[in-house]
Amino acid sequence: MTSTRRVTSVALGVALAVTLGTAAALPSAAAPAPAPRTEKASVAPDGTDGNGPSGGPSLSADGSLLAFVSSADNLVAGDTDGAADAFVRDLKTGTTRMAGGSVNGSVDDIALSGNGRYLAFSATDPGDGLSHIWVEDLRTGAVQRVKDTVGTGYDTGRQPAISADGRHVAFVAQQSGPGEGEDRWGRVYRVDRTSGKAVRISQVPAAGDRKTAATHPSISADGKRVGYRFFVPHPASGDWSDIYVRDVPNGELIQADRTPDGRTSDGQSEFPQVSADGRYAVFNSLDSRLTPGDTNQGHNVFVRDLKTGELRRIDAADPAAFTAFARLSTDNRHLAFASADPGDTNRTTRAYVRDLRTGRTALASPDAQGGPNDQSVSAPVIDRHGRTVAFGSASPDLVPGDTYDTSHVYIRHLK
Repeated sequence: MTSTRRVTSVALGVALAVTLGTAAALPSAAAPAPAPRTEKASVAPDGTDGNGPSGGPSLSADGSLLAFVSSADNLVAGDTDGAADAFVRDLKTGTTRMAGGSVNGSVDDIALSGNGRYLAFSATDPGDGLSHIWVEDLRTGAVQRVKDTVGTGYDTGRQPAISADGRHVAFVAQQSGPGEGEDRWGRVYRVDRTSGKAVRISQVPAAGDRKTAATHPSISADGKRVGYRFFVPHPASGDWSDIYVRDVPNGELIQADRTPDGRTSDGQSEFPQVSADGRYAVFNSLDSRLTPGDTNQGHNVFVRDLKTGELRRIDAADPAAFTAFARLSTDNRHLAFASADPGDTNRTTRAYVRDLRTGRTALASPDAQGGPNDQSVSAPVIDRHGRTVAFGSASPDLVPGDTYDTSHVYIRHLK
């Protein structure tokens, strides 16, 4: 009996230990998904507001790093140059650093590489008054000037776009002097920072086209495709700008806003973006002939499949509203854009994100109570999977306890 009880007792102890061990190994209940939230990014180390206007946000593909331009001098210690500077904020740690500090001049435009390592920016040199393109390696601090003397008389660079690995930079080259040529007001080039080779992206204007200009370059992740906006002055039909995409390896030039039946467009197209994989071109247009049923007499966002030629119009929840300033996520699923209520006499723009697979649309710029923001937002940018959106705004109601002071850069965490 004693032996039996001892064996039974041991067996029960083993069973209990196994049971407890199994219980300990069971996964805990999944933590609830964090609620969407908005944070102000243009803040000083102590959390106070930046004391100057901020804007022009650019996100790394994974949404962990945010770059922007600001005239504030309290975002980092020792900012005494009295000029607009480039800043990079780590959204995981909440720390901000100045970039491009070794370059003398006021920063105009920025573009953060997809991998978050390189920042391309244009800065106006106080010495010659000209804007030039620079790239900083944010890991090593090394700064390289991108050659903008790409043609006779060309000495100015603006509006940089950079490939995901930082190797290729597209930009607008201009002449500061009187110059000659039909397109002296702006050409788009792509420079390989490894080889130094510059390739002209924008087309040579047709004979008689005066004062044409190429602007707003956008580049695919691998740097092989570059999109841009091409101006032709004094159009007969109101179509004074179109969207083109250059395939650099084969030289093919694709007009992304071409009407399906070849008719002359009746409105301009603007603000192009080439998708990360180079397959899609996104832009907004006043052209009512691009797709059937376009009757809102305003801008609409369009997505062109450059492989199949399919063209898709992106309407707002109210088809009478305009849509504009769109940016496509790296996975091609989520589209950030701006729109305004057609009944709003102030035409207050708000940021939205559309899931192109499900059709679901989320307001990305709600006020602190979840309603629509009171003042307009700038063109939004979006990360790889549509989880993070950045935009600029002077609206005082985006975060709790805020008051109006100047424009700031905000981050909306959707997931």
